Amino acid sequence: KFPISVEFPAKVESATTTPCRTDANLVQHRLLEAGVSFEDSQKVEDLTEAIVDFISGMEKSGCYNAVQVKIGTGAQEGMEALQVVLNEKKWYRLYIGGGLKQESLDMFGETSFPKVQFETSGGLLNLSGNLDTTSLQYAVDQMSATTLSFVHERPLFSILSKDSPLYETILLSDRGSQTSIAFRAVLDTLDHEWTRSYKEYQRLLSLRIANTSNVTFPEASEGGYSGFDWSLLFRDLIPRRHATLPYAMDASPEVTSQAGPSLKHSLSYEYRTNGRLCNDWLNPTYGMDVHGKVEVAGPPGDVGFLKLQGGASLHVPLPGSWAFHGAFQTGILQSLSFGGSCRPAGVSDRFYLGGPMQFRGFVPAGIGPRAKIGGASVPGGDALGGDFFYTASAATSVPFPGPFSFLDDNKVRCFGFATVGTLSGVHGVPLMSILRSTRAAVGGGICASTPMGRVEATYAMPLRYSPRDARKSVQLGLGFTFS
Repeated sequence: KFPISVEFPAKVESATTTPCRTDANLVQHRLLEAGVSFEDSQKVEDLTEAIVDFISGMEKSGCYNAVQVKIGTGAQEGMEALQVVLNEKKWYRLYIGGGLKQESLDMFGETSFPKVQFETSGGLLNLSGNLDTTSLQYAVDQMSATTLSFVHERPLFSILSKDSPLYETILLSDRGSQTSIAFRAVLDTLDHEWTRSYKEYQRLLSLRIANTSNVTFPEASEGGYSGFDWSLLFRDLIPRRHATLPYAMDASPEVTSQAGPSLKHSLSYEYRTNGRLCNDWLNPTYGMDVHGKVEVAGPPGDVGFLKLQGGASLHVPLPGSWAFHGAFQTGILQSLSFGGSCRPAGVSDRFYLGGPMQFRGFVPAGIGPRAKIGGASVPGGDALGGDFFYTASAATSVPFPGPFSFLDDNKVRCFGFATVGTLSGVHGVPLMSILRSTRAAVGGGICASTPMGRVEATYAMPLRYSPRDARKSVQLGLGFTFS
């Protein structure tokens, strides 16, 4: 209703006596990308919303204690001036203490709860003035597994010469100054002994170009994600050792046959809306969400495959604060030999199905192909994964009854659901056999939005299942998407 015009450029200054390290040109681009229309008039509410988005994006970088934007009288008549005040963190960061380790958030790769760990880490912040970050971390989790990681991340334009045609092309594109490039080197151990009777030692080199920064898992990037990944992963599959026989394996023959080192070289692209098209990221009642990922593995690695997965969810408001939710997910894995130079996809590459936030009523990796036997921690037989899966679910939700402000603040809702789906191989398996293997479950629960993500407690009753499926009715889940 009340138009306002602001001068270009915005004034950038430090909140302390220390000179500001942040490049002023970067701040101007971030303001433009947030929706500030320099020189052109815009409504006060639109300008306010753009400033809030700008502040949120700058603070998300982790380089600032606080970011403020002040509006004052400009030098030109009828124009206002923007003053950006940056309270920058120190150029270094040191931390010794506790933390949480999340091995994966892959919806169909056996999601698990975070593990408690002891952590020692150090980092460098914003040395070039372009919100670049460097971190080195050493951690030991509750199972005595160690992790060593090195990460360097910076805006993509900052590695290019200003005379390069790509420099201006990137900066003038949508979210150009936020497009990042990240290099990672990680030494880690993934523990699958509770579902597959093995651990996997990993040595990873990766390079990522994405439309946002400071993201470990794309699922956790609020507001959307689009990114390319190159990775070179050396992995060593170590079956569980027998408790009393020092030279025996406590794992199925199918797992022990794949023991030993392998090299995975892959390229992937992933796209996720992550709540950008919904009224709420973690607990939506209106809108839709979509995601998709394609990954190709091949030479110079020794495993080859093409892996496609994706899905969508729809949320429709109903009368009386009720809402309807529908979701569908699917994926397929095709091994590639590349002329005999690559082996087929193994147990570490396949899809796994079951567990909270995925297929309620079954334990993680509780559905699908299984070995006849398993280790002591997997009495039902080791999960072997599958090359094809699908799940479809329908649910209704309503705000949790009661006059408690805590429930309203965290958007606590009660919901009931019904889910069908299956996990199977595709080679030599007729389509009707795959469809006849469909499992089904119904149930209800309570969900809430928290700073850590979407938390839910559910009770599910499997209606259709295989005799060898591992089932569990009461579950607690943590994630970032509705399914």
